[in-house]
Amino acid sequence: MRKSKEPTEILIESIPNFEHVKFNRESDILDLSYFEVNKRVIHRKTRKGNTVKIQRDDSTALQSGQCIYHSEDLFIQVNILPCLCVLLDSQDLSVVGEFCFDVGNRHLPVYLKADGRFAVSYDGRLYQALKEKYNGSISLENAILEPDEQITSLRNAKK
Repeated sequence: MRKSKEPTEILIESIPNFEHVKFNRESDILDLSYFEVNKRVIHRKTRKGNTVKIQRDDSTALQSGQCIYHSEDLFIQVNILPCLCVLLDSQDLSVVGEFCFDVGNRHLPVYLKADGRFAVSYDGRLYQALKEKYNGSISLENAILEPDEQITSLRNAKK
């Protein structure tokens, strides 16, 4: 009887800079939720079944498409999964300010999407309250909440 090869765990203790690496290898994807991108410890399987354990001191947010591991025959990239979001579409700064205040009271991060809309992850009670208050300016959609779209990240990036 032939022994099957035991799967190995890939340990990632720091995320190197792969900007100048050409990936002529098989790729694999590590799916993460938007709220996991700042976690220092993640233990999960990739889409192809590779077990990855990230244990890092750095709490820099992981980005969609970022390569977090490479070897001779494999590289692993991050994919941030879409989630149900409440979106505000308004050009009125007083409305935007009130929206951010209302959401901030729930301690939810607010994201500024590329199309100019503001997004927060779905919360049932919050959605009902926002829908009543902001009427036609609120919608529900699946969206990807990227770390660099988070308003606190934008503010910190300008310092």
